[in-house]
Amino acid sequence: MKIRELTLDQRQKFKANCPIYLKFLKEKTPQLSAHSHNMYSRALSYIAIENMLINKTPKELCIELTKDILTTSDFQKIVGKDTTANQNIRLAAFRNLVNPFKDELQNEISSTSYATLSKLVSRKGTHIRKTINDSKHQDLLSITGDLSTRSWNDCQNILLQFNKKYSIIVNRFLKTNEVPDYVTLRNIVIANLYMNNFHKHEGMNVYTILRNEYRTAHLWINPNGPPQDKNNYFWINFEKNKHFIVIQSSKTVGGVRKTTTNAEGFPQYHQQDKRRQFVLSPSIVNMLLFIKQIFNERTDIPFFKNNTRDGPLTSQMWVRVMHKVFEDLGKDIVTTTIRKVYFNDIKWSKLTKEQRIYICKNIDNVTADRELPRIMKNETQSDNLEPPSEPSPSEPFVPESSSQEDCVLVF
Repeated sequence: MKIRELTLDQRQKFKANCPIYLKFLKEKTPQLSAHSHNMYSRALSYIAIENMLINKTPKELCIELTKDILTTSDFQKIVGKDTTANQNIRLAAFRNLVNPFKDELQNEISSTSYATLSKLVSRKGTHIRKTINDSKHQDLLSITGDLSTRSWNDCQNILLQFNKKYSIIVNRFLKTNEVPDYVTLRNIVIANLYMNNFHKHEGMNVYTILRNEYRTAHLWINPNGPPQDKNNYFWINFEKNKHFIVIQSSKTVGGVRKTTTNAEGFPQYHQQDKRRQFVLSPSIVNMLLFIKQIFNERTDIPFFKNNTRDGPLTSQMWVRVMHKVFEDLGKDIVTTTIRKVYFNDIKWSKLTKEQRIYICKNIDNVTADRELPRIMKNETQSDNLEPPSEPSPSEPFVPESSSQEDCVLVF
């Protein structure tokens, strides 16, 4: 779905029609997030432009596209020749266009035809998602293929090098008041968020490793919790000396999530948790405060900035930062691979069910119920996830009082 490939006249019509579909979706599908409303309104406007149906109302567009599918059993007018990811978005937009007009469609084309439409849409959606999942699986295999011999200890050795740099930077600043390089400091903090944010639980070092939520997190220094909005936060609470990462917008938090499909083939949704909290290590708190002090960081915008400090990190920038931070671990490393290395390094068969649940909550893993049986079956080593007899590379940077409780709180 490339807007730039439209003619000037088409782009103007596309821009003019987006608000119409946006208003329609907000009224008819209030359970969806603002992001979904915007995405689907753009998709519907693009479909209308592409098929020269620009003057149709949402209901007329729905009926026109529905009749075409039932006549041809072809979804070309809806998904076009787009990428599979965009096809999935366009089909989802069509689903949400159809649902509000269920009764009208049954009157217009008969209940039998409506049932056929539901099955066709469900079948097409399943095919698209399978293609996407297969592609993601292959991408993950290619990314993690050269990491098969990597362990969490390898990550800790890389972390040790970052934290040696950090010690040098801090000592130099204290002696000379020299302003350090922002990018270096930022990357050190990011490395620690992924490889050093742990706390003790039943004698284990349990790590919190989220996805890309850190990118947009704001700094919140207050004894009271951050506001319940759509932002994520690094919450620093000096009064209780307990600090948290507060997540309010992510893959598993905020908005709605599709669970199953109903008898007619259309999706059912449930409301996700509005907020989750994860322990933030005191060592990382010190790093965040050091950057705030040096660069006088504002707290009303995302904490992490781009390399020139004139704006936030975009998604593409974040990917490049991840590649740079973890370049010594492998090529083109992303958050998924770091989480995989940690996940695969744990000897799950040696843990109790409660311990496994606790660890999975701390990495916000929603697929563990499918992955763990396979991993536990294949485990042949007897090592457990126990505190090492000698300090790990991360431990010198964690105070003795860093043990914390209630790692994950759901509001």
